[in-house]
Amino acid sequence: MTDSTEINQLPHRGLGGFRKAGFWQAFIVILVNQLPMMAIVALMPALPTLMAHFSDVENKDLLVPMILTAPGLCIALIAPFAGVLVDKYGRRNLLIVFVTIYGLGGILPYFLDGFNTVITGRLLLGIGEAFVLVIGNTLLGDYFAPKDRAKWLMIQGFFGSIAASLLLSLSGHLSSMGWNYPFLVYGISFLITALAMIFIFEPQEKFTSDIDTISAGQAFPTKTAIFVFVVTLFFAVLYFVYTIHFSLALDAMGIKDKVQLGNMSAIASTAVPLGALIFKLVSKRPFWQQMALIFFFFAIGLTGIGLSKDSTTALVVGWIQQLGCGMTIPVLVAWALSLFPVQYRGRGMGFWTSAFFLGQFLNPVFVSGITKISGGLLPTFVTVGGICAVICVVIIGYNSFSKKSA
Repeated sequence: MTDSTEINQLPHRGLGGFRKAGFWQAFIVILVNQLPMMAIVALMPALPTLMAHFSDVENKDLLVPMILTAPGLCIALIAPFAGVLVDKYGRRNLLIVFVTIYGLGGILPYFLDGFNTVITGRLLLGIGEAFVLVIGNTLLGDYFAPKDRAKWLMIQGFFGSIAASLLLSLSGHLSSMGWNYPFLVYGISFLITALAMIFIFEPQEKFTSDIDTISAGQAFPTKTAIFVFVVTLFFAVLYFVYTIHFSLALDAMGIKDKVQLGNMSAIASTAVPLGALIFKLVSKRPFWQQMALIFFFFAIGLTGIGLSKDSTTALVVGWIQQLGCGMTIPVLVAWALSLFPVQYRGRGMGFWTSAFFLGQFLNPVFVSGITKISGGLLPTFVTVGGICAVICVVIIGYNSFSKKSA
């Protein structure tokens, strides 16, 4: 049996001898982990424009938002398989190949027209995205010890929020130029490919997870993977209610200007780095406490958006909701990384990635179903916010009762 402390003291071996991951490796991993965010955020302000452009598509209210979420289906189906390949064949070469594929699929709809051809490009992007996110999170575990992961996840949250704010504003301006212009932003992935070729090395020795009873013959923890999958899927479906539908909610309030939609989304997203900072502050707390706090922010934000009568109120409560979004991914990634032994890290993060983006893909179906019952998108926000409030109370109540029983 290998002692985890012993493994954590081993250096990393690269082509030039022993190598230890540092700033540049962390920076590239952070950039790589922004690509899935960019896949959907770049098109958020453009969704009303896409709805108008594809107005002749049957069931457009359900199908057109899937331009944003179609990559999620690819990721949900491919990520577990990607995790197996990443554990078997390594990280670096697969990362370079699939960041490139991501870029090609992302920029392709700019040159195409027609709903089916755009969806095809988005599916190609999704294939690249499946590998990119699995590898990015796996490298985070490989390169850095658990105490450093929290730091880089916090920094990733800060960086991601700044990037998302700029991207939302840029996308709002691009969508005012034409429905297909926002797809041009995916060209930045080719720069990330070049940086990965320079700075990313294959880790020969990897930092362990929090599990220190690792043996060569240990079987893949299937029950743990299923548990991670279910919890992550549930979180993701609720997480993407705001991400996908906020611009449509503002549109339902009468805010039609595309630039204003992008700018409002960008301002609200400035709360994301604070959410990442909150994660760092509570990272040593039990997972259930972190969950309860996320649902608390979701409850206030989503309910508030649904009840808002003007853009200022919607912006304030949207900002509060984004605190929860800033916490969600760091909390879930750190939690999942702590549960899988090092030799199954890629496969474990494949399950996590699959669940998160299956939630993205299923979100429009979830929202559409509630909208049919509630009678509109804004009442749907109120309903989902109420669900989050109930979950928050149940989590706190259950754990308080458990402590008293113990």
